[in-house]
Formats: sequence, C-alpha cells, structure tokens
Amino acid sequence: MTITTEYNETIREQIIGNLDGWEVILPNDDDVGSGSRDVEPFITDINDYTNKPNKKVRDEEVEKFYYQSFDKALSYCNRWNVDDLSQTELDLFLKGVCLLTASDLWNKYNIRVNNEDMEDTYVQSFGGLLYKQAVMILKSFINQRVTTLSSIKKTMQNTVGTWFE
Repeated sequence: MTITTEYNETIREQIIGNLDGWEVILPNDDDVGSGSRDVEPFITDINDYTNKPNKKVRDEEVEKFYYQSFDKALSYCNRWNVDDLSQTELDLFLKGVCLLTASDLWNKYNIRVNNEDMEDTYVQSFGGLLYKQAVMILKSFINQRVTTLSSIKKTMQNTVGTWFE
C-alpha cells in the first residue's frame, strides 16, 4: 500500500476521527443546504439522543485546512518535501498533519464570547491539546541545517607574539 500526501477519504476520516461527533458533508450529500439534520452539541438526557453530529463541516473546507496544515508542517520541519521519508515515517508525518488540521478546525468553530461581547478563542482548549500532540509527532521530522561554519585560525607565532609583547 502506497501512502500519498494528496487529500483522500482515509485522510479525511483520520482528521474527523480526532473531532468527536463531527460530521463531514460530502459534495453529493442531499442534505447540504436543507438543514434536515440539525446539530445537537449538548445532550441533557441520553434518551433524547438522536445520533445528530456535534458539528457539520464541508469536505471542501476540511481539504483546504489539510493543505494549509501540510504546508505549516513542512515549514515547521524545515522541509521542502517529504520524498526522503520511508512509508512508515510518511504515515507518522501525515498523522501529525491530520492532528494539526483537526486542531485548526476545532479552533475555528469553537469560540467564546466574553463580557464585552468580543469573540475570543479559549486559552486552554481541546484544539490546543490536538496542536501539542501534532507538534510532538512533527518534532522528530525537523531537518537540522547548518547555515554557516566559521573557524578562527591562529598560528603559534601570532599567539606567542601577543603574549610576550
């Protein structure tokens, strides 16, 4: 099995799997604009549960966030591409990208309003935890680059002459 970095169903499921109760609206779904399945974020009685999602997000948006997160991960790791990674390493790298994507989606759709009626993101949130998990995975893929190397050479004559003058 070859792992690809292109957005696909497996990657979509991995992203949404990190967001409990979220649902992806595919382009061919018949309830895209109808609102026939309302979101039910808070359930007070388990008997009232009707298997409605916590959030609904369009597939195009998940794809957009995935590619943004992939670019962020490449930048964070000082990489231009992932061609030098083995299949196992690439799989782990993509797990980090999927966690980063889930974090960005969570942070976009979870806001709070403070006393001044200003929107603000939570300081400590589930999105932050997803971000930390992504960074822990991606840290092992950081390319270390030496940009400059300089050395100072002193001859024994210059060193000796300086001390005795």
